Amino acid sequence: MWRYKSPVGDIHIKKMQNGNYGTIHDGIVWEECDTPQAAADNVFSRATGCEAWDLYEFPSNVADNTPNDLSEWEKY
Repeated sequence: MWRYKSPVGDIHIKKMQNGNYGTIHDGIVWEECDTPQAAADNVFSRATGCEAWDLYEFPSNVADNTPNDLSEWEKY
C-alpha cells in the first residue's frame, strides 16, 4: 500500500481483492487500475474521479509537489 499526503487529505493506492489497484481517498475507492503506477499517474494528472483531488487548485503561495512517480509515494 502507498500513501500520498495531499492537501485534501491522504490518498492511498491499495491492492484490491480482484487484483487491481484502487485509488482511495476519505475511505472511498475512486478508481481501479491494472498497476499501482497507473494509479499514481492518474493522481498526478488529476484523473481519479475524486473531485476533491481532481479539481483542487494549489494556492499561488504553495508549490504543487504532487509526486509524478510511485517511487515518490510513501510505501507501507
